[in-house]
Order: sequence, then C-alpha cells, then structure tokens
Amino acid sequence: TLDLNGKLVIIHTNDIHGRAVADTSTGALGYTAVAQLKEDIAKTGASVLLLDDGDATQGMSIVNLSMGKTAIEFMNATGFDAMSLGNHEFDWGLDNLLQITEDAEFPILAANIVNKISGELIFEDHVIFDMPNGMKVGVFGLDTPETLTKTHPDKVRDINFLMDEELYACAQAQVDALKAENCDLIVCLGHLGVDAESEPNRSIDVIENVTGIDLFI
Repeated sequence: TLDLNGKLVIIHTNDIHGRAVADTSTGALGYTAVAQLKEDIAKTGASVLLLDDGDATQGMSIVNLSMGKTAIEFMNATGFDAMSLGNHEFDWGLDNLLQITEDAEFPILAANIVNKISGELIFEDHVIFDMPNGMKVGVFGLDTPETLTKTHPDKVRDINFLMDEELYACAQAQVDALKAENCDLIVCLGHLGVDAESEPNRSIDVIENVTGIDLFI
C-alpha cells in the first residue's frame, strides 16, 4: 500500500463521451467509481484534485438527450475540481455550452478560446488551488484549434482558437502568471492531440515551445 499521507494526488479523466454509468461489457467505470476513488484516496491523508480534459458532454444518449446538461450534473456529483473543454463540447453550439456550464460547480478552463471580435476570453483561463498539504497548484486549460474544423462552422462562428505560435505564447503567458502567484506546481489541462495531423498544435508541440509546465494532462 502506498503511503499517500501529505502527498498530492491528481486523478484525471478525458474523452468520457457520456459513459457515466459502469458497463462491464465495455470496461467503463462510470462516475460513481471515480467519485469513490477520489474519496478513498482523500481518506489516506492525501490532497486530491480531480480534473477532466474534455469531450465529456457528448456521446452516449444519457448525455446527448439533454445536450450535455446531464454530463455537468454527473460531474458536479462526482466532485470534479476543474475541466478543460474538448472539441465535442461545441457539438451543441456555443450558446448551449455557455448555458449548461453555468450549472458547473467547478471552473471551465480554456485560455486559448477568445471572442473573434473583442479578443476577450469566453471561459476562465486558469485556477489556483490551495491544497490541504500546503501546495499551491495552478491549472490552466487549452482546447484544440481543430475544433474549428471538427464541428459545424455555425457552432463556433463567434469565437477563435489561438493556434500555432499564438497558442505557445498563450500557454507561456499562463505559466508566467501562475509563477507570479507562487504556484508550486503548474498543470496544463490540454485537450490537444499527439497525431501528426494535429501538428503544430499538439500537446508535444506546446511542451517543446513553452517553459515551466510541470505536468501536462
């Protein structure tokens, strides 16, 4: 048994796509198991963060029928601490996404999504957690610019995704801001791919061009 007392433990999920309920035929654990895992680890004396890396609100009918609203309700009940957005969060449109995330009891992070005209952020860029073990953890979110082509253009017509050099500059600015806040650990919660077709906006491209990210999820 690991001695986790006083340690920081980060649990993360991604691409759940509405697999909210345990299913032995597919191996899906469901949100209940995730909630139990967080609770069990916390009982060891560890400080626990539960993060989601996007593509949670679209997929199975249990979340599709409510256009993602049910997924946010499941995530609230599970005890998520923060979420970054995936490309499929926009399948129901930006207006719907803004509406369902109003109910989120955790921050929605996307530092590289801005209003096309004003350049202002649509969602929060980062959040800082003061953990029980004394650590200060900064988390910022990035979403794949491929959202612009992987969802219907009408769904994202009012927003822009910073990409390429602008994406790196955005990420570096987030790191610098979190360092200025004296964070002990800086986490990028990035829904970015690793396949060649996603270059130069992959997670590994960001890592190679940004200094100071301690953990990339």
